[in-house]
Amino acid sequence: MDRRRFLEVSTAGAVAARLGALEAEGVERAGAAGPVTPFSFCAVADVHASEAPRQGVEHLGSNVEKFLTCVHAMEALEGDEKPDFMLILGDVHLWELRKHLDGVGIPVHVIAGNHDSGGAKREMRDLFPGDFKKGGRESDYYSFVHKGVRFIGVCDAIADHVGHLCSANITPRGQCEWLQTELAARERHKIVFAHIPPHPQGADDGMYLARNDSRYFNALMDVAQPTAALFGHLHEATTESRIGRTRMITLRACCWNGDRSPLGFMVVRVTGEGIVTREVITGLDAGGPAQ
Repeated sequence: MDRRRFLEVSTAGAVAARLGALEAEGVERAGAAGPVTPFSFCAVADVHASEAPRQGVEHLGSNVEKFLTCVHAMEALEGDEKPDFMLILGDVHLWELRKHLDGVGIPVHVIAGNHDSGGAKREMRDLFPGDFKKGGRESDYYSFVHKGVRFIGVCDAIADHVGHLCSANITPRGQCEWLQTELAARERHKIVFAHIPPHPQGADDGMYLARNDSRYFNALMDVAQPTAALFGHLHEATTESRIGRTRMITLRACCWNGDRSPLGFMVVRVTGEGIVTREVITGLDAGGPAQ
């Protein structure tokens, strides 16, 4: 057995043992979770609010204006697609975007990206205390339950395009143990959201989680089987893969995409059976593909 296979097997085994123990404790503590009430939410990635527009998308306005175009499209959704809230999947530039949030009529949950390090994380904790300061405990990662579905916000970004799950710059220490506990909770459906995706094959790549973090995260998804995991960061057309039943989705950005693909966001409809997704395109790159 080579070193890579050894790491994959040993990581999966350790994760499975930990989750099995936590699940047993959870059954004894709380029993089964209640039913899911169908609802929708929206996910949007990579606002980059304080950056100047990139070439090819200048005609769509500032990056803030591109985000607000997404918001207006979300607010226009009707019927079973009308969103209860939105998730912003990192690289927010909250110091600029917060000037415009008063006009956003949809509740917002955010997670930090690699552009949101240092003081920007403290700013997030202060602006969204209901998520980041629960029970008087400050944390860069958090979870919440909405209509029977557990949402798990993972902080995997520091000031580096390579992602990390453990760092002196992620508060507090112990995120991996916390994540395993969250994934062993009793809700039938769990949706993980973060900024930087794991590499599908656990390779060493400059735009994904670090090699061992990718392998650990993928092994955790394989054992825990949450309904979905949502990411941003790549600035490319939306891609999807699966780890077992878990849908691993990396969203296109709403401000610019390096492959010049259209801008947009995703509508996610949650039911007792799982999720249904639909992309909403909000702008075309002048030099990119038409769709």
